[in-house]
Amino acid sequence: MATPPTTYDGTISVVQAILTTLTHILIKAEESHPNAHSLLEARLYSYLAARLTDRESVMLGSKPTTFSECYERIETVHKVLREAEKDVVNQQCDVVKPTSRGPLGAVDMSGAVYAHAIALPNIYFHLMAAHGNLRKEGVPLGKMDYYQGFVPLQN
Repeated sequence: MATPPTTYDGTISVVQAILTTLTHILIKAEESHPNAHSLLEARLYSYLAARLTDRESVMLGSKPTTFSECYERIETVHKVLREAEKDVVNQQCDVVKPTSRGPLGAVDMSGAVYAHAIALPNIYFHLMAAHGNLRKEGVPLGKMDYYQGFVPLQN
């Protein structure tokens, strides 16, 4: 009998896939757009990993201004996610504690509610925004580029 998916499987692994896709579309933007440096408006925030690993959040600083800084930031978040302990993440899914909702303030909620109702939708939103904006600016991106981190379809 297969082991049922855990909170770790449905959060940490998903964010790693999103970061892989983001890296792919940034590389494509950098390699194909004549004014690639003007495309850098994306931000990444690793609060999901902090909330579910019961650790302090990694502060990423000001927004990146070069593709190199984007890749470094993505790698920093990947490192935090690789260090996340599966058992701790799965335990934190049931822990109810004050959780930041940005400008809306903090509210008591479980790690699972935070992950699935706030963090993951926000992360998907930013991936789609980056994909859509880069595509609008002429970067040749399609649906297969969006799927890159989820189901590696191309090299």
